[in-house]
Parts: sequence; C-alpha cells; structure tokens
Amino acid sequence: MSSAIESGQSTGTVEVTPSGIPVYYQSKPKRLYRIGPNPLPTDLLIAIGLSAPDGLGYLTDDWREVPSVTTVLGVLEKKALPWWGMKVGVEGVLSLYESGLLYGGGSPETTYLTHYGDFNGGRATVDSIVAALTEHKLTVNHVRDKAGNRGQSVHDAFEAWARTGLKPDPSIYPDEERGYVEGLLAFLSDVPSIEPIAAEVLVASAEHGFAGRYDIRFRTWQPHDVVVRRTPKRGATYRRLAPGLYLGDLKTSKGVYASHARQLEAYEQASVESGYEPTEARGILHVAADGTYEFVRSWATFEDFRVVLAVWQSDQAMKERK
Repeated sequence: MSSAIESGQSTGTVEVTPSGIPVYYQSKPKRLYRIGPNPLPTDLLIAIGLSAPDGLGYLTDDWREVPSVTTVLGVLEKKALPWWGMKVGVEGVLSLYESGLLYGGGSPETTYLTHYGDFNGGRATVDSIVAALTEHKLTVNHVRDKAGNRGQSVHDAFEAWARTGLKPDPSIYPDEERGYVEGLLAFLSDVPSIEPIAAEVLVASAEHGFAGRYDIRFRTWQPHDVVVRRTPKRGATYRRLAPGLYLGDLKTSKGVYASHARQLEAYEQASVESGYEPTEARGILHVAADGTYEFVRSWATFEDFRVVLAVWQSDQAMKERK
C-alpha cells in the first residue's frame, strides 16, 4: 500500500511493508527515509487509501528519520577511491594532449605544457589544466556522474525486465552502456528458469533504525551454472546456482567489494523484518563493459553491517556534541 504525499519540500511516497512498517521516502531535495508508528493512525490510513493530505505534520512528530543502507556504508574508507581519482586525472590530461588542447612548449632545454590558443606560449598551471578538464567534462565529478547515469540506465533495464518480462535490446543503448546491458542478458541467458518476484523493494528495520531499497527478489526453479568469478588469466569460473529464493542487487562498478556484501545482508535483515520471506542466499550481479557478468554470493553476515551502523550512529552523536 502506498501513496504520494506532499511534504512542502518535494513529493514523497508512503509505503506500508507487509509486516505493517510504514516508510516515507523522498528523493529531492535530499534523499530521506522516515519510519512511522505501527499501527498507523486511522487518518493516515484513510489518506493513503483515498487521497494525499496537504501536509506532513504527522510525519515529523511521530516519525523518525533513519539512514539508508548506502548512507551507513558511506562511513567506510574507500581505499581504491584516491587511486581511481588519480587515474581519472591522468586520463583527462592525456585526452587533452591527444586532442591537441595541450601541447609541448618552450625550448629544447626547457620544455613544458601549454594550452592551445595561448599565442604567448605560456606555461600551463595546475589551475589552468583543471579549468580545461572542467570545460571539457573530464574531471572526476564528470566521470562519476557519467558512471551514475550508466548505472541508472542498466538498473532501469533490469527493473523493466522484472516488471514486464521484456529483455532489453542492447542496440538501442549508447556505446558506453551497451556492454553492461549485454552482461545483464548473459546472466538471464544462463539462468533460464529465473522468475522475478518483486523489483525495487522498499524495506525498513524499525529495530535497528535504517531503510533502503534493493533491486530484485527472484526465484529459480532449476539448477544453473553461473559465472562467479572472472579474471584475465583464468577466464570464467562457474558454480552451480541451486533452485530457491534469492535477493539480488545489480552493480556496474569496477569490481565486487565487501561493502556490497554488507549491503545485501542489511537488506535481508530489513526485508525479513518488513514481512518478506527469508531468502536462501543473497547475490551481487556485477555486469561489466565487455558484456560479461559475475554473480557473487554474499559472504557477509548482518553483524558485519551492524558494526558499521554503530560507527555511523557514533559519528552522528559526535556531530551533535561538537
């Protein structure tokens, strides 16, 4: 059961999970989750069933704001991020050089980089190169946003298949997205008995105080061999996926990380608390630009997420004391 609710800031949605946990979610101007009282007041039940109320006063006094699963995991140090940022910066400078926007200047004794159009042959500086990278959309932020758009496109294709049964046509996607869609199709081809149960499932844990939305619940009716690991030297490693109920999340990242496994176990905990049947296992469906996939079963437990949640809660408490 759900209804659009006008918050005064944006239009959010109230959904009630199968176990009766009411969850409010808004995406703008910031992503926000609130968990409400259980059972819901009669007036709100009427509002959800009939029409949206004018305000959200009852969503401030009796409802508590909770973090999303991804917000909680954001406190973890991303060790690969500085290295990734450095590589993006180097690739951006190389792109400027290869396109002629940067070139070598000076004399044989003293060489340096200068910008195209600088008729005085002035030396390029850190600030001037950053400005050029920004102008030509080659900064870390631009690359990150582009990756986010790519990920959203593939997620939309996955959700559309789960809701309609129609598989996406890779030929209609831009070059930078096509391979990821092909990876999704490769997984679906390897698991022909797959049956989507629900997509974009909103769940919440009233006990532990967090909420989130995961990509899919699905069931397989027959055993299937799926790729669980792929390396340049050894190629694909297959393992048997047994029939059963699974919780899955799609990733278009460079790899599969421990935070992904923690994320899935948090979703499972909240999913069961929200009234959904426990799953046999959780899996990360990692699709890559070359049209391949890996389906990696979670190797975490809920305790692995809970300790990170405790750190996030400690950080919030310290901010309030500061």
